Amino acid sequence: MKIHKTKWLSSALTLGIAAATLLSGCANNTDTANNKTDSLASSSPEATNSKPKAVSVSMFDRGGVSSDEGTYEDNRWVKWIKEQSGIDVKIIPVPRAQAQDKLNVLIASNQAPDLIWEYDRSYIGKLVTQGAIQPIDEYIEKYSTSYKAYLEAHPELKPYLTFDGKMYAVATERTMNSVANHGAWIRQDWLDKLGLAMPTTIDELLQVAQAFKDGDPDGNGTADTTPIVGSTTFDFYSAIYADMNNQWYLEDGKMAYGALLDRFGDVMSLEKQVYEQGLVDKEYLTDKNNQRAIQLWTTGKAGIYIANWGGGTMESQLKDMLANVPDAQPVPLEPVSTKYGKFGLYQETSPFIYVAFNKDMADPEAAVNYLDWMVDEGWKALNNGFEGEHYTDVNGVAKVIDPDKFKKEVGYAGEYAVLRNNTFKPEDLLVKAAADEVSQRLAALSQQGLELAMKNEFRRDIPYQPSFVEFNEIQTSMTPFINEIRAKVTTQGSKYTGAWALEEIRKEWKRLGGEQVEVQAQEWYEQNKASFE
Repeated sequence: MKIHKTKWLSSALTLGIAAATLLSGCANNTDTANNKTDSLASSSPEATNSKPKAVSVSMFDRGGVSSDEGTYEDNRWVKWIKEQSGIDVKIIPVPRAQAQDKLNVLIASNQAPDLIWEYDRSYIGKLVTQGAIQPIDEYIEKYSTSYKAYLEAHPELKPYLTFDGKMYAVATERTMNSVANHGAWIRQDWLDKLGLAMPTTIDELLQVAQAFKDGDPDGNGTADTTPIVGSTTFDFYSAIYADMNNQWYLEDGKMAYGALLDRFGDVMSLEKQVYEQGLVDKEYLTDKNNQRAIQLWTTGKAGIYIANWGGGTMESQLKDMLANVPDAQPVPLEPVSTKYGKFGLYQETSPFIYVAFNKDMADPEAAVNYLDWMVDEGWKALNNGFEGEHYTDVNGVAKVIDPDKFKKEVGYAGEYAVLRNNTFKPEDLLVKAAADEVSQRLAALSQQGLELAMKNEFRRDIPYQPSFVEFNEIQTSMTPFINEIRAKVTTQGSKYTGAWALEEIRKEWKRLGGEQVEVQAQEWYEQNKASFE
């Protein structure tokens, strides 16, 4: 059963939060480079409160702070946050690739920050079941003004923030360019050269890929092109078949785990087929950092790239491609249909960042004051920098003045803004882009990619996934098991099929106690379904 667009999804497409700082919306911070930190020092809450307010906050360390900017713990923005908010903020960085593992260690050793955040709601749910975080309803009611007002204006967020009837996190909404996540690209010039139409079905896509492999589309006289590359190829297969293996679906009103459905067997069969036919890079399963896929795409040796809809990262890769292959014509590829219908690629749910309160937090009032300041005004400069120094205001859209300066001085600051009251329109991409021909072309491609990414609805039958101890424990074991089974099916020959893999997964699920989890999931759905409408 497929749930059509509802209030919780439609609101996410109109009011949300930007995923990348280069795509942030309007800002009206009027501080200048000379007075941006001194003007509020004498009037800050710290100056009038005899008890200094302090709070510690986690932060993803993405390696984005240059040595002359400082560190994630100590840089121009951390100083600015302290001075402008009047709160002594301590930043606790965790490596992005191991963020949850690192946070778990900090929690177990009683060294976790006061405010713990993640993009992943299920991780917050795990912290709830572990007793690591605390309900915050009373704190918001007692201490908050700005966030309380924001939540009243966006009540559709409340179900996402609620666990076991209590609110355990705060969040703001994503903007459209952050709801859209995955995307696909194809070489239009290769299609034209080989006399091929844009594929619209999975069979047509496979036919195009085969032609890209055999038809010498780059014209060098050698069959050395790779049809399909990218970091999200398996997610692409899963999305078009409407079956992400770690997601629950509603099948005839009953909760069903994605990895157990017949559709998932088809997903694994497709992955095996494209591998055996040589339609994907043979090293893609071990290309963990996606560097080989990027190289094949940007050097003009790949025809279909499955990764993101656009944005700064994709625009950079497209720019590299055009520098290497000036005549290339990359265009967004719309998801293709299968025997199950037509569905969009992966899209995020409405909430942006989930911010939870450590159960051992010393000063909840300071934490709420900090979040109020952030959603009210702090996020603007952290996303855009300072007007006149990092951006100019063009009809309410922040246009970067010097991209290199922005990347170095502001690019790493966006995730300090854990709450944001932001807006975005697809046409903002063209306004934000530099005026030169290449930048405008790349921005136009991004806009096209964004609009195409949102054209088809990603199948998500329930707005968020259930979270309880038994399921969390099984999922922890199932994820590596599924990955191992996938690898065996894909690479180990005809003995191992998608149907065989599906039966192995079902047996492992049953062995781990999955049947009881299905009962619990159905009970959870019945208890919560009223809030999904």
